[in-house]
Amino acid sequence: MFFIRRFEESLLDLFAQGKLVGTTHTYIGQEANAVGIIDHLEPERDVIFSNHRCHGHYLAFTDDDFGLLCEVMGKAPGVCGGKGGSQHLCKGNFYSNGVLGSIVPVATGIALAEKKKGTGAVSTVFLGDGTLGEGVTYESLNIAS
Repeated sequence: MFFIRRFEESLLDLFAQGKLVGTTHTYIGQEANAVGIIDHLEPERDVIFSNHRCHGHYLAFTDDDFGLLCEVMGKAPGVCGGKGGSQHLCKGNFYSNGVLGSIVPVATGIALAEKKKGTGAVSTVFLGDGTLGEGVTYESLNIAS
């Protein structure tokens, strides 16, 4: 949790200096959520879906601080080659999207696929209160139920 906090504080400093590409939404104050949940998942099997505040989830799930830093700085060694920025990360079984609610149907579909394959994988979605204003969220929850 401490590492995530310090990483995010460093990002805010870099953002203030104009060294990041685009904007950034930090995860400061929510670190325990990411660590507490992700600590019980298996990165090789389970799948994580995140939102625009994805840094804490990403770091807790992948331990790839270098890839994340390069990504938010728009550098080629970044998670998505420096093209995804702060909100759109994809690595292994980790996916994020900055559009409110848009990741929920994706997570629902992957969860259904994993269930049909019988892998036992857990599909975990992190979302915020703004996502609850999107109709697609409730449609996805209905399908998942």
